[in-house]
Amino acid sequence: MVEPLVSVLIPVYNAGHYLRASLESVLAQSYRHLEVLLINDGSSDGCMESISDIKDSRIRILEQENGGHSSSKNHGLNEMTGNFYIAHDADDISSPFRVERQVKAMTENPDVAASFIGHNLLINGKITAPRIVAKTPAQCHGDIMNFKMPGIGVTPMYRASMVGDTRFDTSLIVAEDLDYILRIGEQYPMIMLPECLYTYRIHSQSSTFVDLCRNSVMEKRVIEKACARRGLSLPECPMRGSSLGHRISCRRKQMKIIPHFMESVLDLRRLGHYWQAVTTAFDCLQLDPFVLYYYKPLFYSIMPIAVIEWYRSLKAGLG
Repeated sequence: MVEPLVSVLIPVYNAGHYLRASLESVLAQSYRHLEVLLINDGSSDGCMESISDIKDSRIRILEQENGGHSSSKNHGLNEMTGNFYIAHDADDISSPFRVERQVKAMTENPDVAASFIGHNLLINGKITAPRIVAKTPAQCHGDIMNFKMPGIGVTPMYRASMVGDTRFDTSLIVAEDLDYILRIGEQYPMIMLPECLYTYRIHSQSSTFVDLCRNSVMEKRVIEKACARRGLSLPECPMRGSSLGHRISCRRKQMKIIPHFMESVLDLRRLGHYWQAVTTAFDCLQLDPFVLYYYKPLFYSIMPIAVIEWYRSLKAGLG
């Protein structure tokens, strides 16, 4: 039986010294039947030259003028030949078994269009805060209908035969993954694997921190588009955190990784990894011990989970 070909799309724009580690993590996959498309989006920092010594017949380099992340991924989609594909950020790291696990899941679930995986964070050289949670197609569909991604946008493996000619919206400078995933998830089932197989690097130029107010505006546009597709007026759409509101300041948005730490602590506690939950909470606290909000994961590590869930349901009910 011929193994499915997996296309790995790596949009590259001034990825600096992070690109080599990212590319090497892809080439080191236990699953070998890959084509790796590096889409150079007009980089000017020499990052492409820095990997010129890496020789692997699976690598293809696509060149384009700077057009943004959506344009780069669309370029890769137009050129790829794989049965499945993943989009891999040029500064992130994949576990050696990432592709193997996702191919297995896609093969065993031929009706799903995408499989998500858990991820952790790489902050100041330290890997921390793993997200480890399984989601059924029904749970993923619930996320989609709530205008949420089942997992972060760089972790899905997509089935090319279902994605078809669906492309990223190039008018969205950010939040293009949310828009893309919502459009696919409205049509096809998705699943989430209970494995942490992707490391998301946090640094000063990562999308987590750059122009966070603009992110909110773009997310609002995505939600409005989804409402229009679903025949909903905006008042009928459930609030999705800050996506439709402007109550949260930019300062608070700069701490958007804190909810990730909170969910990681809960994941670990539910799996019985209590000490890791506590150390994860302290990793968060060390980021800024003089800001009270950074203590919240620590509270989550010691409070009864039932109390946390009750508080959350109460808060959701209050809107």
